[in-house]
Amino acid sequence: MTTPPLLEVRGLGKRFGAMVALEAVDFVAGRGEVHALTGANGAGKSTLMNLLAGVFAPSAGEILLEGRPVRFESPAEARAAGLSAVYQELAVLPELTVAENIWLGREPRTRWRLLDRRALRERTARLLEEFRLPLDPDSVAGTLSVAARQLVEIARALSSSSRILTLDEPTAVLSAEERLRLFDTVAELKRRGLLVLFVSHRLDEVFEIADHVTVLRNGRRVFDAATANVTRAELVRHMVGHDVDDRSRAARFEPSAAPPLAITVHTRPAPFDLQLERGEIAGLGGLVGTGRTRLARRLAGLEEGVAVDFRIGEQRFTVRSAVQAVAQGIVYLTEDRKRDGLFAGLSVLRNTSAATLKALSRLGFVDGRQERRRVEPVLERLKLVAASLRMPARSLSGGNQQKVLFGRALLARPLLLICDEPTRGVDVGAREEIYALIDTLSREGVTIVLVSSDLKELLALCHRILVVRDGAIVAQLPASASEHDIVDAAVLRRPASRPDIAH
Repeated sequence: MTTPPLLEVRGLGKRFGAMVALEAVDFVAGRGEVHALTGANGAGKSTLMNLLAGVFAPSAGEILLEGRPVRFESPAEARAAGLSAVYQELAVLPELTVAENIWLGREPRTRWRLLDRRALRERTARLLEEFRLPLDPDSVAGTLSVAARQLVEIARALSSSSRILTLDEPTAVLSAEERLRLFDTVAELKRRGLLVLFVSHRLDEVFEIADHVTVLRNGRRVFDAATANVTRAELVRHMVGHDVDDRSRAARFEPSAAPPLAITVHTRPAPFDLQLERGEIAGLGGLVGTGRTRLARRLAGLEEGVAVDFRIGEQRFTVRSAVQAVAQGIVYLTEDRKRDGLFAGLSVLRNTSAATLKALSRLGFVDGRQERRRVEPVLERLKLVAASLRMPARSLSGGNQQKVLFGRALLARPLLLICDEPTRGVDVGAREEIYALIDTLSREGVTIVLVSSDLKELLALCHRILVVRDGAIVAQLPASASEHDIVDAAVLRRPASRPDIAH
């Protein structure tokens, strides 16, 4: 008799009113397997994950565990059956310790119903040792890195005797070193016979860690195969529905006749100078935590007490705040759209116009007709997918949320556009659209500073790469540089004084 698979999904579907979020999805996954669920933003990955976690009840189809149909009315029921999920938005309580977070609501008690702290610590230590999770039970969660807090969530899931663990975009905000540690943890869980569902659109990681991959598009399963039997190009084609060119190098840059941007950033112990050509895409490269974002924010007037002098030919101006920067066409696109970029509860329309409301207002009231007339063509250019401009921004997929932020930047008519991790959390299709937009803006004369942790992205887009270490630009590399050159400049070379960086 054949042993049934640990997890089987048959004809699973989910409707929200008239909207079909998931339709007739099938897949099978077994013990000791890492099974990737991938697809473009809005493909149905999150809906499928929520059905498996008991957040939603399916509208059609069924979920089978070891051949037996199950139906969950709540996440608690799913956890009791051995299905747990770790979401991209972590739910760790910062004031509590690691141990308290793991056993929250299930803490061991004394016979007087008081918290048994000794038993709590011992239980936590055994769990962490069993699964080789590098955490201290007594550490306060708020002092931990994002990667460590993610491990706390994994430990919480494992404490419920999980057989199936779903990880939602688990590497989205991790450094390369943290990502490797997470993969070590996943390998240990696989070795112990757990099924790990790895929800991601980062294809390099899918090939690195997954045994099997299922691709969703427009709410349907369109492809399913062992990762050893598929190529990256095939996966991309199934994800977006057509072939996508694999960019390798930025187009050759020819400086225009327009005067460059000469920039002086007044910082201690000494100011430093930077010259950018009009229409140039200059990358800020280096390791996570070396000050790339801080430097980018300084250029946009976002660091208190720092003044930035700009000179464009005979024109001179100084920026000391974000308001002054936007007024002069210096626009910053944040790396953390959910925390610093979007007004999640406001409409797509208002999010897009947020930086230009003063120009759209009369007597303190926004001219709604003019606002829509300005916003609609910008979002059409960006190929935004949204049911309505009145819907809240939180309802959009990650790629479409990023397009809204780009729309806001374009409405401000940027002279200098500073893009901090512009493709973080977006799928391969949206990434190509963002690349095309950056190329187009460059050809239109917009100067772009691009911060990215993805070295391939820097080499694919940038005409010049400025390597940052300890908050300073320590080297400049041509577009012909290699990934090794960037890492070498960021890590191996002797620290340099703060240089003037110009062509």
